[in-house]
Amino acid sequence: MNRRAYLGTVAGGIAALTAGCSAAESDTTVTSERSIDASNTYLDRPDLRAEPESLPYPVYGQSLPAVTLSDPIADEDVSIGADGRDTLVTFFYSHCRTVCPRLISALRNVQAKAIEDDRIDTTAFQAVTFDPERDDADRLRGYADRMNVALDENWRFLRPESPDDAKDIVMDEFGVRFERTHPEEMEMYMFSHRALILLVNADGYVERSYTDSTPSWQSIDEDLRTLRRREG
Repeated sequence: MNRRAYLGTVAGGIAALTAGCSAAESDTTVTSERSIDASNTYLDRPDLRAEPESLPYPVYGQSLPAVTLSDPIADEDVSIGADGRDTLVTFFYSHCRTVCPRLISALRNVQAKAIEDDRIDTTAFQAVTFDPERDDADRLRGYADRMNVALDENWRFLRPESPDDAKDIVMDEFGVRFERTHPEEMEMYMFSHRALILLVNADGYVERSYTDSTPSWQSIDEDLRTLRRREG
């Protein structure tokens, strides 16, 4: 992809989205087994909607679950948030027409700004699909092209081996609830699911958990810049 053309996507908005995928709004209260230690973080403690231990997804001060998944495009295994760089992690499926394009676009815009500012080497981007039956290497390559993602700039699409693995990892480990649906007006299945983007520091601890279904990439980028500055 032409880098100059790619950087121009930052200013672009997200196209109008059609029905077929919705965000799962309600939180399932669970008891987290992940410990919280603010001494492992660099950003200030955020305001949380509940006690951290009661939220199903990783939050501020918690270590990221130790999970390794396949990168089907590169044909290699990758550990989530464990390569010594600040990492943005999200969860999606490529047939989604509403929430997922917003999540991927937010990461893409942060990536483009990092490229523009010559700080891409310190940041990684990982998008984990929970639809391994359809999201194979060819599908993800095409999706990257449609979403203007720069695959050669520290971006990974990660894929569980099976639907059961997707549930075990995405839902049980990361607390991203998803449910297969069959919209009447569509011939293919879709998912209702939670929106989540994680900002993970270079040591593998969560700094921010963004749960807005329309995330502000500018706010994420500001947090990322602050994190990098404080890490030194």
